[in-house]
Amino acid sequence: MKGLDIFLHSLRQVLGNLPNAIKISAVPYGIQFVATFLLTRPDRTMAMMHDPMAMMQGGPSFVAQLANLVIMIVTSVWMAIAWHRFVLKNEVPTGFVPPFDGNRIGAYFVRSLLIGIVLIVAGFVLSIVAGFFVIGLISSSGGGMGTIFTITVISMLLIYFPLFVIGYRLSTSLPGTAIDNAGTFMSGWEATAGETGTFIGLGLISVVAMVVSAILTIFVLSKVTVLFIAWTLVFNWLAVLVGLSVLTTLYGHYIEKRPLV
Repeated sequence: MKGLDIFLHSLRQVLGNLPNAIKISAVPYGIQFVATFLLTRPDRTMAMMHDPMAMMQGGPSFVAQLANLVIMIVTSVWMAIAWHRFVLKNEVPTGFVPPFDGNRIGAYFVRSLLIGIVLIVAGFVLSIVAGFFVIGLISSSGGGMGTIFTITVISMLLIYFPLFVIGYRLSTSLPGTAIDNAGTFMSGWEATAGETGTFIGLGLISVVAMVVSAILTIFVLSKVTVLFIAWTLVFNWLAVLVGLSVLTTLYGHYIEKRPLV
């Protein structure tokens, strides 16, 4: 199955280039972590997991949330461009601060935003459909962690799975903005015509990864704060880089016509 081949190829890109992956991601990812820690007060987030009434204590201000969002976007795009250029242009990092190009970051953000708008609209429609299933499940069950987990799985299958399929196809051309070869907005979709099965496979793999993460988080890691924080940091870091590698692989294979090796 080509979807699995693409995923494994992308995973090898990260694991086989760990020193360079760390150099490219350490500073942007570190800035994200520090910003989130300082601006969103995760101590309150952790308290809410054990005591929902902690919400009544208030949360981060709108300004703090907006600042954190901007920092997350800029650092994520900064890291994405550096990783795409490393894989596609063989730009090996020489230090722990990847090159910061405002023009490329702007172009990448705009293309990502347009894709995001499409996914938001699609997600809204899919959420309405999933809502009917969730309402029926809640009304026929007694609640509890089992129900929460079932709702999570249903939401992932009915919402996130099709969004992954659509998002991957639309994003196939996205790495081109990092190497100054963006193409049209629909060029990724056009280049992947007839490859629906491949993207269904990629979507299923992505959903399975989310389900496994949800199982560990809900039933195991949420009970131990240290493990929860460690898992969140490592899993999110790996998920981001593997996700970027999937897009890089899709671009290389479908746009540049590179073979999967």
